[in-house]
Amino acid sequence: MELDDVSTKSSSADVDDDLNVADQVYKRSNSDHQLHTANKEHREHLPRQTSMSGAPISVIYEVPTDAKDGEITFAPPPAAASANYANHQHRRSTGTGPHERQLSILDPMSDRVSTILVWQNLVVSTRISKRQQFIHKLRSKGPPLTSKRLLHNVSGAIAGGLWAVMGPSGSGKSTLLNTLACRLDVNTVVEGEMRLNGAPYDNAELKRVSGYVMQDDLLNGYLTVEETLMYTAELRLPRTFTDKERRDRVDDVLHDLGLTHARHDIIGSQQRQGISGSERKRLCVCMQLLNRPQLLFLDEPTTGLDSVTALDLLYTLNALAHGKSQDKAVTIVCSIHQPQAKIFNLFDSIVLLKAGHIIYQGSRKMSTEIFRAAGHPCPLFTNPADHLLDVITPPKSGANNSDEPPLTLEQQAAVDEAIVKAQPPIDIDLNLGVNKRVGQMTNIPPNPTWHKQIRILVRRNLREQSRKINIIITSILQTVVMAVLIGTVFLKIGTSQASVVRREPVIFFCVINQGVFGALTVINSFPVERTLTLRERASGTYFASAYFVAKIISDTLVQLPIPVIFTCIVYFLIGLQPIAGKFFIFMLFVVLCSVTSTSLALMISAICRTTALSVTVLPMVLEVTRLFGGFFIAPSRVPGYLSWIDALSYIKYSFVGAALNELNGLKLNCDGLKTTRYNDTYSINATCIQVGDQTIQDRGYDYISIGGCIGVLIAFIIFCRGCAFLGVRFLKH
Repeated sequence: MELDDVSTKSSSADVDDDLNVADQVYKRSNSDHQLHTANKEHREHLPRQTSMSGAPISVIYEVPTDAKDGEITFAPPPAAASANYANHQHRRSTGTGPHERQLSILDPMSDRVSTILVWQNLVVSTRISKRQQFIHKLRSKGPPLTSKRLLHNVSGAIAGGLWAVMGPSGSGKSTLLNTLACRLDVNTVVEGEMRLNGAPYDNAELKRVSGYVMQDDLLNGYLTVEETLMYTAELRLPRTFTDKERRDRVDDVLHDLGLTHARHDIIGSQQRQGISGSERKRLCVCMQLLNRPQLLFLDEPTTGLDSVTALDLLYTLNALAHGKSQDKAVTIVCSIHQPQAKIFNLFDSIVLLKAGHIIYQGSRKMSTEIFRAAGHPCPLFTNPADHLLDVITPPKSGANNSDEPPLTLEQQAAVDEAIVKAQPPIDIDLNLGVNKRVGQMTNIPPNPTWHKQIRILVRRNLREQSRKINIIITSILQTVVMAVLIGTVFLKIGTSQASVVRREPVIFFCVINQGVFGALTVINSFPVERTLTLRERASGTYFASAYFVAKIISDTLVQLPIPVIFTCIVYFLIGLQPIAGKFFIFMLFVVLCSVTSTSLALMISAICRTTALSVTVLPMVLEVTRLFGGFFIAPSRVPGYLSWIDALSYIKYSFVGAALNELNGLKLNCDGLKTTRYNDTYSINATCIQVGDQTIQDRGYDYISIGGCIGVLIAFIIFCRGCAFLGVRFLKH
């Protein structure tokens, strides 16, 4: 792979140099694809780009041969494109050879451009809630809080090619990207107009024609690259696709992104090494390209990558934006901080931001000419991207090696104003691309049905659980060990009077054991899974209800064997009543207690949203339910003012139900009681409990029936999981 190092010079010859570099054919070795760019002869026939109110979308600045040094003139915009012009463009864009890309990628009238995004007078600011104002008044007597403006009345348009949103830290790059992609936080306020092909749009509509790649590569580490793409294809591709068509689409994106060699590799997690950082980033792009989006947003795609892998990724993105097939037409918009020169030269257009203002937007090739016209030419052998940012954000005093004093705020404002004035005013046409809207939004096939999504997600979850076999084996071994320990400590308690004081503690301990371990597993895993789920839902992969139902089904299938194994071991070691019906009822209460505890943990983690807060709240709730579990304080002895807490303890219903099941019909003997001999008679010093019903009445367990306990536990499960679903559905941030 060859690429000449380009340095921007302050003469018109540099523009030709840029064209020569951009017109080369980039060939990537050790990869499955090639990047082909247009020849210079073809570029000479490209239509001049004019103001956004006309047919084309941006302005090309011409430097005439007879112009004086430092003088730039602007070509007047041509008339609106005629039908003959559109037909001519169509013929040229579809009649290219096998190794030539389609032309006019920056011309909105070209059939190569299917999506035009326009925004006008866009203002984004933070939202100050009444709660924040109230807390501020309590803490300080100063002026009330005011919202912070993130974007200041910006206007622009994006159509075709590879775009870079650049600027220093805090300039508003991610804010602009998230605003256009309808992914801003709920605590922000957006004013102004945004149009997609001439019409207002919302998040639901944009998700159908666009993709978004987040800055951090959050993926399911237990699946392979191919499995991840196949499940995504099943969830996102139209329901009319066959399995072969989905697999062909997966093979296609793997080939385009150069991941064919890693298709069977595990993605990896913190505990298990997987694919590299560059491959993870490419996989995220692959997932968004499966449904052939017309617009692709990437937030800082080079973050965490070294210079070689970052350049390799941008080569791939450039190839995608300049693809040859019309059905793969995709406009790519990247937010990027300060790219190296080779990466910078791969972009077609840039949007340069500073403190929420757009300083420059337009062709990447002419950006240095605009800065030169404003009195800031790019020095020889200097990265143009570095130069652009250095001009708008010069280093502070002592940060540079020059003896020149730093610019004052007034001087820097004059520099920014000169750069803006060096560009022609941009007239935004909100109706730009309206002729493309009918073909864009019609005949979009629907995604898989709700029940189909559930089946796919259940299979994916079970596949993921099968890769966590060490955790499953550890849980089973832990259950067996605890069951054996409990069973041997209370081994064959029998029916003597000594068993009366041992029967209730062992039942309570069995309930507590199964009511804690399951909750601890959920509380540590769900918050991480939730983050990935929010990201997939934001991409329109599946419905929140489909995900939640699939999670409940798969988790229950994995969880059920644990209490069943525990009951089979502990019941017979303890020597509870050897009656089949009582055995299965006891097992039912152990299973319900385990499921209720995981439902409670799911609700807490869904509402608290973070692992740190969840593990703080859950132990307190478990301790309260244990204290009012019916053993330490019998239901008949609970103070009236605490009866509401007693009624909310799911442990109590599990214990009381299991105790009623065991004590009802239990026959006891009086063996083990101390007796005193008077002449020829024996007197028993304590009351002999001959039936278990005496204990039931003494402890007040008979205030509810076994069926009532089962019904309350089922109601608890439904309530907790309903609250958990509401938390997953509506608490998105």
